[in-house]
Amino acid sequence: MRPARHPLLAAGLATAATVATIGLAPGAAVAAPTSTSTISVDWFGTAEPDAHTATVRGRFDCGAERGLAYIEVHLDQRVRRGSVTGFGFGVIGACTDDRTAGTWTATVRADAGTFRPGPATTTARLVVEPNSLTETTERVRLRPHCPRR
Repeated sequence: MRPARHPLLAAGLATAATVATIGLAPGAAVAAPTSTSTISVDWFGTAEPDAHTATVRGRFDCGAERGLAYIEVHLDQRVRRGSVTGFGFGVIGACTDDRTAGTWTATVRADAGTFRPGPATTTARLVVEPNSLTETTERVRLRPHCPRR
């Protein structure tokens, strides 16, 4: 094994010390972490074939955004030789200092055809007015809707 080169090691340590000193100096610019809005979709949703609807749920976090907020949901499911698509909204009210995160639910009506239990693709958008948009596309498994009695 070759011995370490002392001058090279000393130069590397001196450079690291200089960088650390500059980074820790008073008044040094430090980038503040940005807080962006996020949205996610639960793994499972429900299909109601008789009503031609599906219900999906998820979570949202407004981050630093404040304003009127809502969820747009597009659902696409392959069935036999075609696909069933639909669109729906989830109303969450507003992103305020008191309410920055929570859960959402959206009922999606099929444009044509019927959503069935099985895999589907959900595109969910968190819109915080006037100009914030966060989007995610996730797979979801639709289960049969079981009404409570």
